[in-house]
Amino acid sequence: MTASVRSRLIASAVAFALGFGLGNYGILMVSRPDLWLWIVVSLAFMVTGAAGVMFADTSRDVSFWAVLGLEVLVVLTVVPLLWTFTVATAPAGTAPQALWPQDVTWRAFDGAIHSDILQDAALTSLLVSGLATLIAMPLAVAAAYGFVRVPARGKRLAYGLVVAVLLMPVVALAGAYTDLLDAFDVYGSRLALVPPTLVLTLPLAIWLSVTVLRDVPWTLLDAVRADGATPRQVLRHFAAPALLPGLAVVALLVFVAGCNDAVLGVALSPDERTAPLPATLLLATGQVADSSSVIAAAGLLWMLPAIVLLLLFPRRINHLLGRSYR
Repeated sequence: MTASVRSRLIASAVAFALGFGLGNYGILMVSRPDLWLWIVVSLAFMVTGAAGVMFADTSRDVSFWAVLGLEVLVVLTVVPLLWTFTVATAPAGTAPQALWPQDVTWRAFDGAIHSDILQDAALTSLLVSGLATLIAMPLAVAAAYGFVRVPARGKRLAYGLVVAVLLMPVVALAGAYTDLLDAFDVYGSRLALVPPTLVLTLPLAIWLSVTVLRDVPWTLLDAVRADGATPRQVLRHFAAPALLPGLAVVALLVFVAGCNDAVLGVALSPDERTAPLPATLLLATGQVADSSSVIAAAGLLWMLPAIVLLLLFPRRINHLLGRSYR
């Protein structure tokens, strides 16, 4: 038995055992309507296990560990989202008794849209992330051009530092930022959140821009210049078709990432009145009428731009996130 066949059989056995265990737990411990959710999830895992046995000896490059991991990821993503939706749509003054929504009402969504606290928080997020993105993108494009086009020693080390900053826990800098903002007497200001947000947006923008610039047909630029093109013609015939589409998606991704940071907002905002929306959703319990359902509804509404972005540019986003600098 080859290693690939053995690995597929082990993954199939794990998937089948996981599904079998979840199914039995659901039948014994879970009541309707949630019981049907448990059965669907269990069947998905068990079918994966059965398929893995059937295709274990195939010559195709199939990883049932990857399939199993994807299924677990979907379950761990869909279940919290479903519970959030159930809380958001529960009738006023009632706590949900099941994961599956019942007696659906949209009152909390109206409350989230018209809440003054949440409106101010959303404006703070949009303003801070927008300014941080506007500052980060020109710097990121220049840095990415250097990484891709300029022959220099130490580029890999510099790029490694960019990735290290991207992976760094930003909350570790919260204390230093708080002291700095206090020293300049701007603690609690919306604009004071812009420089710390650049710690998130700038390395992310550089990392994504490197992928865009690496795939650009630079020979086209050389040809346009050789033909004596003016700067406007270079912009029209090279930059617009080769650079702008990819960099526009990068800017949107960076903007969305900046809007969804909660760590800096919680650490650097004295109260929910000056915090961006993700931080406000953590801090505003008790400050908003029917706080649990309204906050759940606001969280779902805040996800919509990211979902729309993923639906509009799935291939380009997958390309940006799935490749690294060489």
